[in-house]
Amino acid sequence: MLLALLGGGAWGQSLPPVRIGDQPGFTRVVLDLPKEATYTIEPLGAALRVTLPNQTVPPGIHFVTLPELTGYVMEQFEDRAVLILLTPQGVTARSGFKTMILAALEGDGQRLVIDLSGAFVDTSPLPGASGFRFVKANGRRFSVVVDAGHGGSDPGAVGPVVEKAVNLEVALRVRRLLQDAGVEVTMTREGDTAFSLDKRTDLTQRIAVAEGKNLFVSIHANAMVPAHADGWCGLEVYYFGPRNIRPFFPPPAPLEPTPQLALTPSPLDALSTTTQTGGLPTLPGYPALPGYPALTGYPALPGNEPDVLPSSEDRKALPPQNLPTPTPQMNLLRRMELSRTLATRVVSYMLGATAALNRGVRVSDFFVLRYTTVPAILVEMGYLSHPVEGLNLRNAHYLDRISYGIARGVLEYLENDDPLE
Repeated sequence: MLLALLGGGAWGQSLPPVRIGDQPGFTRVVLDLPKEATYTIEPLGAALRVTLPNQTVPPGIHFVTLPELTGYVMEQFEDRAVLILLTPQGVTARSGFKTMILAALEGDGQRLVIDLSGAFVDTSPLPGASGFRFVKANGRRFSVVVDAGHGGSDPGAVGPVVEKAVNLEVALRVRRLLQDAGVEVTMTREGDTAFSLDKRTDLTQRIAVAEGKNLFVSIHANAMVPAHADGWCGLEVYYFGPRNIRPFFPPPAPLEPTPQLALTPSPLDALSTTTQTGGLPTLPGYPALPGYPALTGYPALPGNEPDVLPSSEDRKALPPQNLPTPTPQMNLLRRMELSRTLATRVVSYMLGATAALNRGVRVSDFFVLRYTTVPAILVEMGYLSHPVEGLNLRNAHYLDRISYGIARGVLEYLENDDPLE
């Protein structure tokens, strides 16, 4: 696919060596070119090919040790030079890289700048069309629990935006899309609240809401320790299953015409760490969110454990307590099978909507997955700790796309996979 072409063309001496810089969350590649040079850029999946007509380069293979670039290859043909950038995160026409042209630092040439990152995704407005309509479900009334993770005194992960805030932003969008399709939606919270200050009681109350429902969908954002923050980004969806099952990576679902989303601007900046600390300026046009306290005393980037108990031994040994025990609606193996199917559909549509990095479908014994009696998933919609992806998660258009992917995956499951009562 042709992505860029500049007019003109000129033979010249061999181009200067490629310059590579390690930036927070991305790798920058700079080619110094003559003023009239032309180029084309083509994403090849695992590599990005840059073709330079009428230019010469010294052929060779070069290895690089960076999260977004493992190496590059220079090739010389009779009428052109070719640079192939090897990208572990992959590149598509919608994701993985950005380009720009700058003036030369010296002389009258130009610089072709290519930035590489798995967190470069589709943040354009979501196109509008007719809404989703059930066809096979024959008028069945479905009921889904949407759980916005954390809340109240538990902020979750903290980055350019606070996790509890972005979780709620997306959960409310998902509710709206599901309700527009005729699904009954129960929220575990609709504001900055929690059922209890005690984590176990809070989580038990959340899963108790799922009694008698079709599905439980918990929405979260991820984080990594600072030493690895640059290298971790992307979408993943969890379900409860055997520990020895490896992650698998469903392909993106095609982004078909989507419902019109007349969503108001996101008020996330009222809870951004930059707003509270006075560091960077906030994005314009985002009103304050009433009722949220100022954030004080929270660590900058805690290790994120979405709704888990203090240790895996606690999670294994101690079931929910002090509340009525929910009645199992199906046996465990069937619940795991359906949860896996739901996770697969949701991650596929999220990937199709966002072009984000695919971190796959994974198993976990998170409390809300292990003890929920209906098919259940936990969505991790990105890493707040990543310098680029953390900013994506305060972009209203990107939140629209994530929400559409979650809702569309849920609706496809209800239409095609939910067992008859």
